[in-house]
Amino acid sequence: MSADDDTDLPGGREAAAAEYALGLLSDDEARAFEARLREDPALEAEVVAWEESFAAFTDPVDPVAPPDRVWRRIEAARFAPAERRGFWRQLLPYAIGAVAGAVIAFVVSTADLLQQQSPLIFARLEPVESQLAFAVQIDPPTHTISVELDAGSVPDGGALQLWLIPEGEAPISLGVMSPGGDHVVVLSDAMALQVPGGVLAVSLEPPGGSPTGAPTGPVQAAGVPIPS
Repeated sequence: MSADDDTDLPGGREAAAAEYALGLLSDDEARAFEARLREDPALEAEVVAWEESFAAFTDPVDPVAPPDRVWRRIEAARFAPAERRGFWRQLLPYAIGAVAGAVIAFVVSTADLLQQQSPLIFARLEPVESQLAFAVQIDPPTHTISVELDAGSVPDGGALQLWLIPEGEAPISLGVMSPGGDHVVVLSDAMALQVPGGVLAVSLEPPGGSPTGAPTGPVQAAGVPIPS
């Protein structure tokens, strides 16, 4: 490995700088990377360049003050019981690194959909604790959510379960997915109102689904289908 790529992280120093700017490194990786930053001005400049580049992605999006419920949601995750903190901790890197991208993707896809006069909303659940990714299609008039496996292979010996996590609320099961990673669910009117601003997540559960009514296994993928 060359001096320019002297990092244990995949992709070399440039990729590591980008992941650090997005908050995607683990605690140990971040501490090791910060130690290098203190001794490497060129690496620090790369981080600054990535931060400025990522920040520019939101330039077309009008600034909106976050609602109070966002802080309540953070507090709920921070002070939740230990068994629930584990689930939220798995989603934290996703929330830090991908929400801005999800908002941008939503704005772009919504503009295309308006031009096509289509009522459908498309989104993607990105990998969290796996290589699985899912394509999501939402039909607002019928409250139908369709999820299809888009990348990766379904693990053996378990079941994938879809969850809706409304802002500031506990996860709500949307059912156990098929062995192939597909799932279709029709929401009630009341539940459909909780989708905007919430998170869709897929967890790996024992066969038959979670025995507790709450996520018990690792989060495989997650996404924000409709920013509030």
